[in-house]
Amino acid sequence: MKKIEDLESHLAEILGQPCSAEFPHYRIRVSLLDKNQRKKRKNASADYWTPETGGQILLSFEPELEAPPEEFAAARPSAGAQPAGSALQHPLADLILALNNSESRPGYGFVALKWFRDQVLPSVRPEWNAPEARSAILRDAIERGLVLTSKVPNPKSPAFPVTALRLNRSLPETAEILGIPAPPPAEFNPIAIRGEDLSQTILRERR
Repeated sequence: MKKIEDLESHLAEILGQPCSAEFPHYRIRVSLLDKNQRKKRKNASADYWTPETGGQILLSFEPELEAPPEEFAAARPSAGAQPAGSALQHPLADLILALNNSESRPGYGFVALKWFRDQVLPSVRPEWNAPEARSAILRDAIERGLVLTSKVPNPKSPAFPVTALRLNRSLPETAEILGIPAPPPAEFNPIAIRGEDLSQTILRERR
């Protein structure tokens, strides 16, 4: 089912094309409003907004990426290429490279999930222009443990923390994509403790 978010993204793509030549460093953001000029919920059905029902469109200009899109494109592997021996699919490799570049931006202490998902990812792969596609690839990376999330203070609204992303560089897969040495395996040396085995203690306590 198409949602308001999908309709806004589609309209932004259509309306943004005529503006791209005039304002090359900005992108159009579309917000659908009801007749009371309130924004429609992103996850609401697109059927709830039509021009006939008095709906309005709010257009706003937003700067493109703080980091030039060329920086992300240059970091992408060539089509069909993939680091030898990598277990990662090509889209995940693109995401890792893009997040690595985002983390390297001077003057920024963290990478906001929303900014990375909605602005960086669409510049990396054309198919990630669709909200569902970029949300799916980001969710996959988080579930695999390749990308870690955390809450950080919001400089603009302290009462509403921001969800931040960071690469899990302790994984061999991540190191391989970034072309850095793989982290050494964790060393674990058991320490002998006097007394009975812990398993025996647990079993005795259960009786």
